[in-house]
Amino acid sequence: MFRQLYAAGPVVPVYYADGTYGDANDFSLGGGNNFNPQATIDFFNQKSLNYRINGNVYAELTIAKNFTFKTSLGGDFGQNEVRAYIPVYKATQGQQSTQSQLDVKRDETRNWIIENTLTYKNTFGSHNLTVLAGQTAQRRKSYFLNATAFDVPYSSDGDLYLTLGNADKRSVTDGGALTTYASYFGRVNYSFKDRYLLNATLRADAASQFFGGGDLWGYFPSVGAGWVISQEDFMKDQTVFNNLKLKASWGKVGNAGVPINPTTLTVTQNGGYVAILNGVAYTGKNVSTLVPSFLNWERTTGTDVGFEAAFLKNRLNIEAGFYNKRTEQAIFEIPVLTSIGTSSGNQIGNQADFQNRGFEFSATWRDTNESGLAYSISGNLGYNKNKVLSVVTGNNPIYAGGAGLSNGGLATRTIQGGAIGEFYGYEVAGIFQNATEIAASAQKGAKPGDFKYVDTDGNGIINGNDRIVLGNPNPTYSYGLSANLAYKNFDLTVDIQGLAGVDVYNANIASRFGNENFTKDFYDNRWHGEGTSTTYPSVNLGTTANSAPNSFYVEDGSYIRLRNVQLGYALPSLLVNKWKMQKLRFFLDAQNPVTLFGYKGFTPEVGGTPTNAGIDANVYPLQATYRFGVQVTF
Repeated sequence: MFRQLYAAGPVVPVYYADGTYGDANDFSLGGGNNFNPQATIDFFNQKSLNYRINGNVYAELTIAKNFTFKTSLGGDFGQNEVRAYIPVYKATQGQQSTQSQLDVKRDETRNWIIENTLTYKNTFGSHNLTVLAGQTAQRRKSYFLNATAFDVPYSSDGDLYLTLGNADKRSVTDGGALTTYASYFGRVNYSFKDRYLLNATLRADAASQFFGGGDLWGYFPSVGAGWVISQEDFMKDQTVFNNLKLKASWGKVGNAGVPINPTTLTVTQNGGYVAILNGVAYTGKNVSTLVPSFLNWERTTGTDVGFEAAFLKNRLNIEAGFYNKRTEQAIFEIPVLTSIGTSSGNQIGNQADFQNRGFEFSATWRDTNESGLAYSISGNLGYNKNKVLSVVTGNNPIYAGGAGLSNGGLATRTIQGGAIGEFYGYEVAGIFQNATEIAASAQKGAKPGDFKYVDTDGNGIINGNDRIVLGNPNPTYSYGLSANLAYKNFDLTVDIQGLAGVDVYNANIASRFGNENFTKDFYDNRWHGEGTSTTYPSVNLGTTANSAPNSFYVEDGSYIRLRNVQLGYALPSLLVNKWKMQKLRFFLDAQNPVTLFGYKGFTPEVGGTPTNAGIDANVYPLQATYRFGVQVTF
């Protein structure tokens, strides 16, 4: 629906004078714009219901001096119900149905987790020691049931039942997933005189997704150390630091977030594979996906070094650190040739090793003045550099990022030495103004108003070898600013957040088919005759060479956002105590009310999987939320 709103032809009326829907086919706008968004809304009949309950119970038992045993049980149970109905109707040439259809879907989740820990805690002299050993068992189960019936009559939503449809055309499909996890872990925390700090952990995790191929068990150690310098004797007489601490850590974590049975080869069976032999129909099968022969845990090894410092009677606190995180055998999908006969164009596997390296800095000032105003102001800044260390394809790049691109091109590349999923395509040098420019160029088949691409290899031909790196969807800088103020019974919270050094690929521009609809920015700056523009092409985009991945579509994705602002007021204690309350507070809250950015799309926050991140193709914009609330404490 959002894509329809974005591309709908503005010359097509919502309704004609006789009350019928405006039809794009009456305006010869092309098959890609064969819809009226109002008709889509009017004939959309779908309802969804979600039920969810989750909880946790635990018990602690002191079984001996310094020993505590804890057991906990948690569960998460949910059900999602969707009922969709398409009536018999005709709104436009491309929006009509000659047969009613009812779809009913049920999705269930049944998840539970059990955790048992034994903790030993003791203090002897200047030594503090805590030792923990634990075990976790977890199961995640899902099940879906989809049913479809045709020729279902409609009088009201309460009468929509599958049994009222054509019995010969009813269909039911179901399926599910079951994953289990087993973990054993231990942790040791030790401190001496609250001055020298040490912690060490070891986890052993098993996930059913890796059963039958790869390493079923993953082992993940970590160690951290701290030195509180301000507690040393030689720091007692100094007046600069209220606290000064050096810290460092190293550790490994694992990621088991992969589909179930990722190494199991599956096949599909449908009417397209039927063969007639001697008058008898035989249904064939086809390999639906390519799967790896084995799959290993995705592991991330991280090293952190930093410090904490407090000054001016602990009113100013500063924390800074350097980190280096290396992800090994990263798990994600890469495209494969569909010509080999599979129904899926992707294959999951351990595809690459990459590194994220950078630093983080934060500072907080908090104080209370003589008038009773208590406040704190915090700021943070982060820098990150992403780099691919190796890929499973060796020196051959992994190309991806084709979703939503109108000409079928691939807009991202992952290669050793570059950033993961970096934008890749042609560099635009300008716009062809006339036939003379085209004749003297490497693009003999171009037309005036087309993009003029840079012949990077200088061979007089524009082809795939001329593509270059165009941008990076991985942010380089992140920052934030927050403030908290409290005066008497009033309080105010403000939270600001942003990103810089990040790019977005605006695939929406090239999704226009012919001349149906464009943004005002494109309309005002488009090429529509010699000399009218040297930066924007003509409206002849669609599936032409103009829609090939190129630098025109790559834009700065930096932004700054007022993420949250909240104003609260608490009634006086003497009043609420009469009502047997401890606190009664009213508040007004706005989440994401303002976002400032230069990107020409609706939102610079696009997201996506590692090799498909940052491509804006039908991305719904972030919504603002405004709330009024009451908090009561008894």
